[in-house]
Amino acid sequence: MKDQLKTLLVINPAAGKRQGKKVYSKIATLLENHFNSLTVKTSRYPGHIFEIGQNAIKEKYQRIITIGGDGTPFELVNGIYSLGRPKNDIQLGMIPSGTGNSFLRDFIEKPDEENCVKAILKGKCRKVDLVEFQYHQDGLKKKYFMNILGIGLIADILKLTNERLKIFGPMGYSLAVLIRLFRGMSNRFTLRVDQHSMELKESALVISNSKFTGGKMKIAPMAETNDGKVDVIVFNEVNRREIVNIFMNVFKGTHINHERVNIFNAKEIEITSDPQQLIMADGELLGKTPLSLKVLPKELSILI
Repeated sequence: MKDQLKTLLVINPAAGKRQGKKVYSKIATLLENHFNSLTVKTSRYPGHIFEIGQNAIKEKYQRIITIGGDGTPFELVNGIYSLGRPKNDIQLGMIPSGTGNSFLRDFIEKPDEENCVKAILKGKCRKVDLVEFQYHQDGLKKKYFMNILGIGLIADILKLTNERLKIFGPMGYSLAVLIRLFRGMSNRFTLRVDQHSMELKESALVISNSKFTGGKMKIAPMAETNDGKVDVIVFNEVNRREIVNIFMNVFKGTHINHERVNIFNAKEIEITSDPQQLIMADGELLGKTPLSLKVLPKELSILI
């Protein structure tokens, strides 16, 4: 018997060197045979997936599946939540066609389209946390992320990757790390973490809801997607040599043993900085600090 839930499939054709349509062509028949009510929509321009997410609520879809990279579900979820938290639970499925696919690595060792489609067709949902955050970009903005938020150095690396090194695929991010590190850091942060305050300088911050970023970099090896907290990784007053050494171990997750790396958990965080620092979330460059966030425990139902 076919699955009867009203289902939307969203394709990002630009993700992963335009692999979205190729991935869909491989699995189209399988999905159409499994889901009785399946609508397919393809993103046609920047911001379109956000709009599709908005309309999906109005059109009362019960399940939404994406084909794309980490940025595709980020846009979709923010479209869904742009009108407020949905009244009804929506099942979310992710089929990778991007270069990183970081979030899925917490659940599937090899998150390719075959393994992810198998998981989706089983129909079993896992509850995961969603992180609501506010930042500044021509005024105060609010968004949500599932995977990771980088402040300062990490966002700078992504900007460099997007502007100059994306042609190298997953290796582009690693090259950007090494290039950006030579500039060093000069900043001051003030953090209020679950009612406690701290000061940092010459530092970089990563706030993670899951273990991986940039593909296989195990940036937050202790993170859990459903514990109601984010993991905050602080690269504290690191010089160029130290942060290169730290980076060399990030793929194994052993960078957390370095004396300049500090990790703590939090439910709510407020961050100010001097100067303002660039922010990225789930692979998307956004605005700048100041920043505040809170975890919405087990907010999303993921087919995985």
